[in-house]
Amino acid sequence: MAAVSGCSGAGAYDCAEAVACEIWNDDGTSNGYCWGQCVHAPPASFGAPTLVWTGPDVLAPASCAELVRIVPGTGERIPFGGATRTLFARAMPESTHGCPACACTAPACALPQTVTATSIEACGDGSAGTQTSFLPPAGWDGSCVSPGTVTAEQLGSLTIGPAIWEPCMPIVADEPPRPLSGGVGAVAVACDSVVEDELCPGQGELCMLEQQPAHLPDGWRHCIVGAGDLGCQQPEGGADPRKIFSDKLGVFYVNLETTPGCSPCTCKAPATSRCEALVVAWEDGACSDVLVGIDVNERQGICVDPVSGSTLSSLSATWLSNEPGTCKPTGGDPIHDKVVGDAKTVCCLPKALEAP
Repeated sequence: MAAVSGCSGAGAYDCAEAVACEIWNDDGTSNGYCWGQCVHAPPASFGAPTLVWTGPDVLAPASCAELVRIVPGTGERIPFGGATRTLFARAMPESTHGCPACACTAPACALPQTVTATSIEACGDGSAGTQTSFLPPAGWDGSCVSPGTVTAEQLGSLTIGPAIWEPCMPIVADEPPRPLSGGVGAVAVACDSVVEDELCPGQGELCMLEQQPAHLPDGWRHCIVGAGDLGCQQPEGGADPRKIFSDKLGVFYVNLETTPGCSPCTCKAPATSRCEALVVAWEDGACSDVLVGIDVNERQGICVDPVSGSTLSSLSATWLSNEPGTCKPTGGDPIHDKVVGDAKTVCCLPKALEAP
């Protein structure tokens, strides 16, 4: 912050120490008696204004020594005295570690697995009667099968269950997973120094004493820090946006621990599928004497009342539509399946608008 002193009869440094004279900015505006940065007082959920550095862990400042105060009127640069350094938080690392690719087994249409004879004509009326199972073998492909014989006394009605849509199942592709490495993310370092009230011209403003933007090294910002994931201030009314901590630098975590992981593989069912078959029941065991033909799909089975005195001895089936569709694999995305730490929100003065 370039400024000139209006003190007379006193050295420039003495003037800054006593804060006895008004400071004027290069643009002709008054900075009150603040040789530093005037800011609006932060909300109650945030702490006092401080200087915050963010960047890669390997470049993080080891101390506040790189922060200096410029002695008013002399240009002399001296380190911050008594500034407290706090490596208070890490940003959530980017989840860039690799995960195995997900895939899906193919869905399939399967022929009905249940065929039941009832001793009375019971279709649609819920009557009891004696039931006799006439089950085709597992994995039936529709060829002629003879599970046994249902006599005329046992066959008052015949129910054939629905065709079956067999869902796809998630699988992990054969390719090996890439190494997991969650990363560490950026770190935030804070250096607290002197903050005074009643030095700036605006009502409720605070003076970050001798913390001029022009003298801050790269990476340092005028900020406030609050506990939790919070929103930042926004200018209201005629408030000077250059003095409000409206730029959310991010959420950082104290004692952050993360365990990199991958979201589980799942399969999204196809939007459309169609499984429809013609199932034929036969009176003889060689599929040559037709009893009844029944058209079933994956939504419902059918009950019929055969001609009285008929018997059941074999089954066959033919696909009318065998279109199970295609499933879409999902999952296999990088995640952090464990996050431990206290969240800290960092809000800063807008970088492009920091007061001169």
